[in-house]
Amino acid sequence: MNQDFEKLAERLRHGDHKAFDQLYGKYHQKIFFFCLKYGLRQEDAEEVVQETFVKLWTSKDRIDPDKSLSSFIFTISKNIIIDNFKKKIKLQAVSVYQMKLLEPKNDVEEIMDYNDLNSTFQKTLNSLPGKRREVFELSRFKGMSHKEISKELGISPKTVENHISLALKNFKQAVQILCLFVLTSIFNF
Repeated sequence: MNQDFEKLAERLRHGDHKAFDQLYGKYHQKIFFFCLKYGLRQEDAEEVVQETFVKLWTSKDRIDPDKSLSSFIFTISKNIIIDNFKKKIKLQAVSVYQMKLLEPKNDVEEIMDYNDLNSTFQKTLNSLPGKRREVFELSRFKGMSHKEISKELGISPKTVENHISLALKNFKQAVQILCLFVLTSIFNF
């Protein structure tokens, strides 16, 4: 690392906004093309660039003056790209699994079971209090993390966790009632 770059890294570690601006100017385009090389769309690449610099700023105290700042910046970008890929893969896998799980078969009983379960799910979802439902939908339907939901809704991550936990309890109770109903109807015949 040359001396000017070392000084720039040291200034950034101490919270110097001008040093941050200089690094942004120097690395913005490099990171953008780095993202495109990984196959990201332009909009996604821009988002990763922004996230990279936000993370650089929030983790500036972890910059090691004896190591390459450039490597540090690109490692942040690479980790964000990998996290985004993991999230997409997880969402796709969950979506495929849910579709297979909920897809009715040709069997009349299975179709009725599917309809009952789907109806119970919809009723329970609609009965959730507004904020709890919103948090649950952001988590389960949009795949957002607790931190992302917290940021978007302006509530603490702990509150997000509580809302999801309570929503899951509501769903569990609804399914238990449905199972109880099914069992009683089976044993009454």
